Amino acid sequence: MQTSFSIFFIIIGLLFGVWSRWKEFYPTLLFWIIANLLYSTLLNHFRVWEYIPVGIDKIILPTHTIICLKIPFLTYPFVIPVFLGRLPKLLSNKIGWIIFWALLFEVVEFIAYLNKSITYHYGWSLLWSLLFNLVTFTVLTVHYWKPWIAWLLSFICIIILFIIFQPPIPR
Repeated sequence: MQTSFSIFFIIIGLLFGVWSRWKEFYPTLLFWIIANLLYSTLLNHFRVWEYIPVGIDKIILPTHTIICLKIPFLTYPFVIPVFLGRLPKLLSNKIGWIIFWALLFEVVEFIAYLNKSITYHYGWSLLWSLLFNLVTFTVLTVHYWKPWIAWLLSFICIIILFIIFQPPIPR
């Protein structure tokens, strides 16, 4: 399942990515990768979602950890040149673009959920994922514009999520 998602986003990236401006997008890509790796590392003991290899993934992406590494290093680099490269100028269109990408990620996750290649824990759900995707693509847009504001917003979002989900702090 995750393998097919990677192939899907690679094709989308190759067809629609604005690769001539990749250096412009690179800081935002690194921001997204860092955020993903921080989540995966710091909350490894408190996974609100967990990837389960199914089908060919049992061979290619056999563990949750490998899937978690595949996403920032194989999927995000193909999403960013499309998402930021085609980001509209008008605010109303930007909002629509953010919603489109959040819904696209939600559809992919829903397919994974139906195929039992993702499970939720500690109160997380598809609805939380939609909200998370909306915040993620909003923060990526903000980072592209003003990185320090995105870091501040991310920190605030992390505090809110910690208050809501109350993960135990490892010692």
